[in-house]
Amino acid sequence: MLKYKIDVADALERKGFNLYKAKTTKLLSQDTLKKIKKEDTSISLESLNKVCLILDMQPKDLIEFKATEEEEEVKKKYNF
Repeated sequence: MLKYKIDVADALERKGFNLYKAKTTKLLSQDTLKKIKKEDTSISLESLNKVCLILDMQPKDLIEFKATEEEEEVKKKYNF
């Protein structure tokens, strides 16, 4: 399961990127910003790219993968 390592919404706000800026610049959709605020990682790679651009970070600085119990079982089942 993917999780944000940092509070991305807060980092964007500190850079001056809010819902108004999203609407006027169209760099990120308002829907994407709402997902980020809810810590929903189901954003597109294009959106992730733009977040990295705005924050001057790499994806590895923003997200991490932590296997759930179910995912660990899949790994065991298929010998990953």
